[in-house]
Amino acid sequence: MNGKIMVPALLGLVLTLLLAACGGGLSGTFEDEMGMSAYTFHGGGRVVQSSPLVGVEREMKYEMDGDEVRVMLSEDKDATLVLTRVDEDTLSGPLGIRYRRKR
Repeated sequence: MNGKIMVPALLGLVLTLLLAACGGGLSGTFEDEMGMSAYTFHGGGRVVQSSPLVGVEREMKYEMDGDEVRVMLSEDKDATLVLTRVDEDTLSGPLGIRYRRKR
């Protein structure tokens, strides 16, 4: 292979690997059925919990493991909220609370 063909092939491979590494997370806002709380997921494992009712926001970290979403409620990870991804637009939490993606 000559150098002119090899550079675009390597560039394509690198871009494909970078895109694959960025996947797997959540994005968007998921709100409970009563509108009392919401989780807005951002890139880099960052999530913002908000409660429109009382006007409070809290930024935390989250991790994905398959369909399981672990929201770290404390810095040392000793308190974790576990949500389950039911489908692309629905998360299920403790006590059967459902969070639906806001459009």
